[in-house]
Amino acid sequence: MEEYNIEYIIENRYEKPVRSAYYQLLVIPCINDWQHVKEVKYFCSGNKEMHTSKNIFGFNTLSYNVREAFNEFHFRLEAKVIKPLMNPFYVSPLLPYSEFEMLYSINFQIDNHRYLSQTKLTQLPAILNCTFPCYSNEIQVFDYLLQLNNYIYNLLEYSPESTNINTTVEEVLKIRKGVCQDYAHLFISICRLNKIPARYVSGYLNQGVGFKGTSQLHAWVEAYVPDLGWVGLDATNNLLADHHYIKIAHGTDYCDCSPIIGVLDSSGLQRSIHSVTILNQ
Repeated sequence: MEEYNIEYIIENRYEKPVRSAYYQLLVIPCINDWQHVKEVKYFCSGNKEMHTSKNIFGFNTLSYNVREAFNEFHFRLEAKVIKPLMNPFYVSPLLPYSEFEMLYSINFQIDNHRYLSQTKLTQLPAILNCTFPCYSNEIQVFDYLLQLNNYIYNLLEYSPESTNINTTVEEVLKIRKGVCQDYAHLFISICRLNKIPARYVSGYLNQGVGFKGTSQLHAWVEAYVPDLGWVGLDATNNLLADHHYIKIAHGTDYCDCSPIIGVLDSSGLQRSIHSVTILNQ
């Protein structure tokens, strides 16, 4: 078993006073078969009243409604998460042709349409400037996903500040640079092109093992493998998601997993700082 102490801090500063604001945060580690949340605490500037709810994907969110003027908003999360050690490699019980037949069946595609449809952030350009691995009925889905993971890892250069939260797959393919969310969006777009359901995952990544993308929230992908279920892959580090990956939520793309969204009654510039500290006990 691995135990992680997580601290996540958001600091927003505003050039002009904010008259009122509504914030919604998606930052709480989720509970699933591979992850137990032992403890979680939240701290907000001014001790504002907090409300909890679930988003459309069933993940816990925190909401703050601030009704008086302010120039700064601070938030801190502290959590303890326990993860069992796991081997992320799988062997499918199905033959490649059987997997292919399932993925391309109409009923399966209807059931999984949410994670098969391209979004604004995952839409591929009409003409690709590179040749991606192509899925067929001659290879098992899991093996194909490993090939794609490795291909994207070698295709892109990890380059902080080269993109932003609105950068599309088409733009990433032009500059061949990006951060974890760009690797994830590209991976998702190719999976969906090949009729493999794929979803965007946000979470925390163990900082003690030299991975890329640990200083802030990390992003990776979960793709569906017939008869095995959802498998996590991280093209940023060319890895399968294992006990080092602490999941917060999943969705169709970054927009469904943004750590903070809000509505402000204000004008002027804003400066936002996000930081993550993870200690492995």
